[in-house]
Amino acid sequence: MTTDGLPLELQTLPAPPKRGRGRPSHAVPSELYATRREEILQAARNVFVQKGYANASLDDVARETGLSKPSLYYYFPSKAHLFFELASQRADEQLILLAKIAEEPDPYECLVQLMRHQVTQVTGEMDFYRYFFDHQPTLEDKQLRAALAKKLAVYSGYFYKSIRRAIIAGILPPIDEFVATQAIFGATFWIYKWFDASRFNADDVLNQLLQMIGVTPAAKARQLPKT
Repeated sequence: MTTDGLPLELQTLPAPPKRGRGRPSHAVPSELYATRREEILQAARNVFVQKGYANASLDDVARETGLSKPSLYYYFPSKAHLFFELASQRADEQLILLAKIAEEPDPYECLVQLMRHQVTQVTGEMDFYRYFFDHQPTLEDKQLRAALAKKLAVYSGYFYKSIRRAIIAGILPPIDEFVATQAIFGATFWIYKWFDASRFNADDVLNQLLQMIGVTPAAKARQLPKT
């Protein structure tokens, strides 16, 4: 882990690319600059959720913040950079939480907590997941794509490790960990496609998914002892 809580694998991530237009950014951002930047990110997120990435424009974001478009370029050079910053910020937050869950020594509890986290996050912020995955743009910048892909790989890696531990402990049957991870990750992730808060809540969905894959108190009781 780094000093800011991010997993070790992310220490080598490339920084966002240098800005191509507008005034040069601050070498050390002032408090006012950082605050305004966060306001723009929040405005962009609202606009993307309302209109979808493809239909949203920097003019919309500027209007939401009360800034002129040239002023917006002072903080972000393109819509793609806004998207990257939002996605990267979200990934960093999630990776810190998943790293804490991964410290759970009990394989059963670790898997349950991991699934609970994902179900709660997705059902709680479905608008974000819809815009992030259903409206994700094609990023021209290879550096941006590589950084985002690496963070998503680290994210899914926590599921692989937890599910591998659960298989070894006998909580899950001795099946292929790739198949198991794809099934469990997909079941807890694509919820935003169908979740209906008028019919279910997050706990209902989680409990039914756990029963479906056999991760129940009975499974915990038959957990193999550590060697």
